[in-house]
Amino acid sequence: MKDLGKALFNLQRFHLLQTKANLQTQHLVPDHYAFAWHAELYPVLDKGALHEDLEPYFTITAAHIGKIKKYADDEWMNSKMHSFYEFEDHFGCRNSNKDGITRDVLIKVFRYMFLKKLFDDIFWKKLLETAKFPTEASVITAKLKDLPLI
Repeated sequence: MKDLGKALFNLQRFHLLQTKANLQTQHLVPDHYAFAWHAELYPVLDKGALHEDLEPYFTITAAHIGKIKKYADDEWMNSKMHSFYEFEDHFGCRNSNKDGITRDVLIKVFRYMFLKKLFDDIFWKKLLETAKFPTEASVITAKLKDLPLI
């Protein structure tokens, strides 16, 4: 086997998502945590041995999440709300982004933060203000039960 760590990551991911999908055990895994694993987003807002040793195998890194969360949190704390397109502009998602923060990464990180219940309704309403976000970003605030994990 070429990369045992990646195999362990995939096995852990499969078992965790299977636990969430099973009606008998789904209550054991919080929605935000299952989504993070589904999206291959390092669950930086959660403490736990299930993911800490596997950090290098997540596609969306703790650094990506940290940058987005810090900027969003700083702006929110200063009562500066931004639309999704404004976040895209800030992180250069539509230009040659050297940080690896793309539209898809922003959507997944905001979805994770929404499911984790960060920020208030005003923040989420501004983020998804009419005509100021791409259609695919509408999943950010959808109920998990209304969609597949993504």
